[in-house]
Amino acid sequence: MAAPVALADATPTPNASQLFGVHPVEEGSTTLPGGHFNFALLPGQHVSDGIVVENLSNRALTFHVYGADLITATGGGLAPAQPTATKRAVGAWIAVSTPTVNVAAHAQFTDHFTVTVPTIVSPGQHLGAVVVSADIGATSQDTPIEARAALITVVSVPGTAHPSAVLSALTGSTAVAGQVGFGITLSNNGNLLITYAGSIDIVDADGHGIARLPVTPANAYVVPGGQAPLAAVWKHAAALSGTYHAQATVNILVNGIAVATLHSQSLAMQFSSGPSIAWVVGIGLGVLMLLAIALWAVGHEMRRRRLRSRAPTAGVRKPLVW
Repeated sequence: MAAPVALADATPTPNASQLFGVHPVEEGSTTLPGGHFNFALLPGQHVSDGIVVENLSNRALTFHVYGADLITATGGGLAPAQPTATKRAVGAWIAVSTPTVNVAAHAQFTDHFTVTVPTIVSPGQHLGAVVVSADIGATSQDTPIEARAALITVVSVPGTAHPSAVLSALTGSTAVAGQVGFGITLSNNGNLLITYAGSIDIVDADGHGIARLPVTPANAYVVPGGQAPLAAVWKHAAALSGTYHAQATVNILVNGIAVATLHSQSLAMQFSSGPSIAWVVGIGLGVLMLLAIALWAVGHEMRRRRLRSRAPTAGVRKPLVW
């Protein structure tokens, strides 16, 4: 069964998602979902393949085909770097036969490319993408509108597989009343493409489970050397009181198989059903100021008494000035 066509990104036109599609020339023979490319190569080896560009629109389109590094997208997941970005990984290994091509309406074109692995390269998975973009019009301000579609290109270099990831410290914010926003960053410091499944558990002072919050974005790819900022929100009762703890648990997966479980530190949270947090903080600052004034007054009185004790015991007393 043929792999599904990867449609172009949405654009302002009514049927923008159906403007064009891309798929491998040998669709159905790759191991990644969605008809992406997956190659196992030794250092110095190369392989040739092709990408099919289908113009699904009612007009001719000009397409640009190029290799790009795969980077972590804003909000999670993966995205190909812009064509003007410096290529440091697989994007630099991809050479496209026809970088620019015009395809008639409802026609298709097969563009061939070669992936050449450097002679010196670390083992593990290296990721990039074959990208197809098209200029599909302009905004009312004459800003060009570009649609892009990309197929992930994974190059696996034999060697010791090292799936590894680390979590940053779990943080919490009470900027919005009635809820706590959590944040934590997952970093892939191994040499394999990973996904994850994570949650944040809330427990009370007695260790009783209060809530389990799924992290977002869920189950996104994280490239070797990449990071994924994760977040979760706990909406709690306004009259919440006492001490609570939050801890993140993230399972690391390679090809859908769990290979490690990571735990963050326990984050303590103190709630009061009485005055608001801002009020409590204000009272705390006021107490500190009163304490400072009191200490200054005590010190001032002690200095005054020391000066009096050093004054002459006979004769005319001169006024003390300080």
